Amino acid sequence: MKLLVVEDDPLIGPAVKAVLENAGYTVVGPLRDANKAARVGARENPDLALVDVNLAGGENGLTLARRLWEDNKIPSLLMTGFDHHAEEAREFAMGLLRKPVMPDALVDAVGTLAEILGGLRPSSVPSALELFHSSIASVTAASLAGPRVRSA
Repeated sequence: MKLLVVEDDPLIGPAVKAVLENAGYTVVGPLRDANKAARVGARENPDLALVDVNLAGGENGLTLARRLWEDNKIPSLLMTGFDHHAEEAREFAMGLLRKPVMPDALVDAVGTLAEILGGLRPSSVPSALELFHSSIASVTAASLAGPRVRSA
């Protein structure tokens, strides 16, 4: 499974990448800029993007997650350390992961979303992960329908 990591914190981004690579995932990033992340996402076609909600400067993580979904059908897992429920993201993101997150919980959260993207009911849901149930059906349906169609 290929993951796109978008995190502007210079300590957290590399740590997320290392944890996920050690778990066997292919990781693109971490990227700190939303516009670059959108371009790389379109080119790399990841299965899932892990997107920090509060990116520094310019576009925020919610806007990026919406762009990734609308332009390339790339689902996102939003990450935040702030008290944020991301209600406005329920139509284009799969869930919200609370930071700080322990490495095992990060791997478990990505594994849960991998199960959903594979058309399965998740075997467990980590307590740090808030699933957006309204988006799960559309993301799963899109993933089961075949390859994502890119916009021109």
